[in-house]
Amino acid sequence: MTYESHLSDLPEDAPWHEKPGESIVEQGDTDQIPERDVTESDLAETQTDETNWLIAGGGYEGHRHTTAEVITPENVGDLELEYRLEIAEDPNDFQGSPIVVDGDPPIMYTTVGPDMLYALNARTGDILWTHFYENSDGASEQTPPAERGAAVLGDTVYKSTLDLGVLAIDRYTGEERWYYNGAAFYRGQVADELTHEELSWERSRGTTSSFPPLIYNGRIMKGSFGGEFGVSGFFDCIDLEGNPQWRVNMTPEHEWVGDSWMHGGATAWAAGAVEPDSGTVVIPSANPGPWYGTVRPGYNPYSCGKVAVDIESGEYQWHHQDSPHDWWDYDSPSPPVVFEAEHEGESRKFATWPGKTGWVYTVDMETGQLHQRSDEYVQHLNTFNLPPYDDLESAPWIMPDLIGGTNPQPSAFDPESRTLVVKGTNYPMKFSWFEVEYEPGQRYIGMDTVRKTEPTQPEEGDQPEEDVPADAEELEPGEQREGDETPENETVADNGGDELHAPEEDADGADEGAAKEEEAEAENGDEDEEEEEEENGTEEESLIDEPVPEWNQNAGVIAGLDPLTGDVKWQHWFSWEAGPPWGGSLTTATGVTFAGGPTGLLHALDTETGEELATHEVGDHGVDGAPISWYDPHEEKQYVAIPGGGGNQVEEEGNTVAVFSLQG
Repeated sequence: MTYESHLSDLPEDAPWHEKPGESIVEQGDTDQIPERDVTESDLAETQTDETNWLIAGGGYEGHRHTTAEVITPENVGDLELEYRLEIAEDPNDFQGSPIVVDGDPPIMYTTVGPDMLYALNARTGDILWTHFYENSDGASEQTPPAERGAAVLGDTVYKSTLDLGVLAIDRYTGEERWYYNGAAFYRGQVADELTHEELSWERSRGTTSSFPPLIYNGRIMKGSFGGEFGVSGFFDCIDLEGNPQWRVNMTPEHEWVGDSWMHGGATAWAAGAVEPDSGTVVIPSANPGPWYGTVRPGYNPYSCGKVAVDIESGEYQWHHQDSPHDWWDYDSPSPPVVFEAEHEGESRKFATWPGKTGWVYTVDMETGQLHQRSDEYVQHLNTFNLPPYDDLESAPWIMPDLIGGTNPQPSAFDPESRTLVVKGTNYPMKFSWFEVEYEPGQRYIGMDTVRKTEPTQPEEGDQPEEDVPADAEELEPGEQREGDETPENETVADNGGDELHAPEEDADGADEGAAKEEEAEAENGDEDEEEEEEENGTEEESLIDEPVPEWNQNAGVIAGLDPLTGDVKWQHWFSWEAGPPWGGSLTTATGVTFAGGPTGLLHALDTETGEELATHEVGDHGVDGAPISWYDPHEEKQYVAIPGGGGNQVEEEGNTVAVFSLQG
């Protein structure tokens, strides 16, 4: 094994501090922001400090758990809405998790794609300043990219940018302090311009992601994205002045065959977790590229799993792959959770996470050895069946589909009941592969897909009984989100789709495969092309109409598991009429779980049993964000905040941040 060679030599002559884009800052009543230096000790203690939420995952170990005890299973129905704040413009993607710095008043920092950062009075929702960054490549207005949060230390708030950078911003004024250019050096080459040409393309949902940086012991860590564009993933560490310290090559070239590593994907586009005793960061990794595996023999590390490295040096510790040599887009983007438990008479540390594969994986934190793979929390059907070549008709229906299982949704962990709360999607899909050549800035996938999000309508008089949740009469039909780092040529059962091998459209509707299409027109004529489109459309419709009797016709689930034993404690299903739940979850010390749902509700569940305790309205749209909580001693209230909107889950996408409270 040569994983020790996964670090890149970082040149001094790269334009590390030159910013390709432009920033726009607007200020409101910034005098409301109390002076309060956030220390490294504050970050270390935020997981147990009920008065703030300083790290997107709730703490270094990613528990997304609050120790505040005002809200209980008995009174959670009494939560009152403090405010709904409408920010940004539709459409947008609200997948983030805010952070809150305690004070009088507490200040919330929240992001929205593309590259928008807001400072708010967390009590009132007053916008105190905004910092909007416009990267030089631009971002799609039709499908804006996801933006998932910020980080804070001292008097500075940090955010990842959609051009692979990091911005350091004065948290009192919103003004820029410095910029780190992560695209200045790539695959051993200093960029000719400010951004390496193979990392330059218009940003859109499905191709980009901006998880918050992770700060630990004077280091700032962030990942990369673009797994569907044939990039080679990397994970960066910089110091508090934005100077590069180390870079992990997420496709270590000595472990890949030939040059396949160069377009191998394995991007680190989701948030990591820290085990502070050993100073180790656990990094999620995405799918290999292209999706079909014939051009990349072997296991393709570190794709579709997690890799642990030493924070000080970047040196390799261990890795685990959920789906080695993947063909199904079963990457492992969900942030990991680090926890301690008694096992075989001794206390041990573990890392655990749900994957797109639809199981939870728990590994020994010291060695990375698999402790257990859980029982399934979504359905499995023909899982890991190899797709046929250019023949969707003969392909079997597979579950989970490419959205998951669990995608980037961060889980929550209750250490008292040892319950990991996960979200999952539950749709069937067909796969078929075809050959594709790598071109910079173009999609590098080579896979046709047909997804099924509605049950086949039975013949009249042959209506089967449907297992629909009790609240189904309140649910509105809606479209399923496209997801992150997923293809745009997928076919969705409820709204048709593009023809097989259809050239991708960019955000302005321009055909990226225009030259190929014009060549086909010249050779075959418009009439032949129209006939081919009609045939492909008919084939897709017939595939969508195929019954999948094994599918329980539920679109997704919130589930509670014991990550040590792998037992599924409970499942809270959402019917196909509602759509799957997206976004993250939150647990409380009193045994309440909060999670957003596809029908505009914040669900409160019993953490141990999954019983629904209450629901609260966020808006008339899907709720794709991750809830957080804090206790304000000046108001004697516990607050719960959640970003809602985006995701294409319902007709109204929405752009809401909702904040609820309960008096202590």
